[in-house]
Amino acid sequence: FAVAVAVGERGEGRNIAVTVDDVRRAQSVSTAEWSAEGNWVVVDLDAEAVVSESGTLLTLATLEVDGRTYSASERPDSLLRSPLAVGIPRSGSVAFELADDIDAGKAVITFGLDTDPRLDSLIIVEVDLGAVDVEPDAALRVTGWSTR
Repeated sequence: FAVAVAVGERGEGRNIAVTVDDVRRAQSVSTAEWSAEGNWVVVDLDAEAVVSESGTLLTLATLEVDGRTYSASERPDSLLRSPLAVGIPRSGSVAFELADDIDAGKAVITFGLDTDPRLDSLIIVEVDLGAVDVEPDAALRVTGWSTR
């Protein structure tokens, strides 16, 4: 049930649709109430339910690089675990804190509705981390309704 798309393309599975708008890297990430330093990858995206809203949350957000899998951080307010509506995309960001020694490589970013990726559709985006410039600071998008 894997649906592979590029940054900027809409991927649609059984009950989830995701468009990754941007992938950013930063030495520090922040929201209005929180900040942290580290080796961060920030993914800006829109997500929506396709068929049903009942129990539909963006529950799975992982990034795999160099044989290691990272889950999206639960520390900042983000789109992670946000309820999704049919036909009305939610906009926001998720942030991944990587090990300090990761600075390049092919990253596979995966989004889904269940923490067990074998149970439903997955939206998958590949990114070359070496091609993404590292900024000193990146602010996460405020989670809200998309303006698309």
